[in-house]
Amino acid sequence: MPEYALILLLFTLVSFSLQRIFRLKLYKSTKHFLIVNSIFLAIAILWDQFAIARGHWFFKEEFLLGFYIGSMPIEEIGFTLIIWYFGLVIYKLVEQKLISK
Repeated sequence: MPEYALILLLFTLVSFSLQRIFRLKLYKSTKHFLIVNSIFLAIAILWDQFAIARGHWFFKEEFLLGFYIGSMPIEEIGFTLIIWYFGLVIYKLVEQKLISK
């Protein structure tokens, strides 16, 4: 069972739901979205490739879908994007509800 992918799906659904319910504006424009996420993804992929090559972390096959980009499972790339997005949604939600008052 691809448990890792299911957990990522749960985080994605929660993030999208919170963003829509509270009408959170995360980026100034689509261009800003693409630039920020491209830079973050490039750094994260380099770091992950380095850590995997050095043996700092590994992934058990029974929890993965089985698709890889280089030595990284597709779920790790998803993790990089989804957890970044989740963190940003939570930050903006806290900012909107607690700090902006």
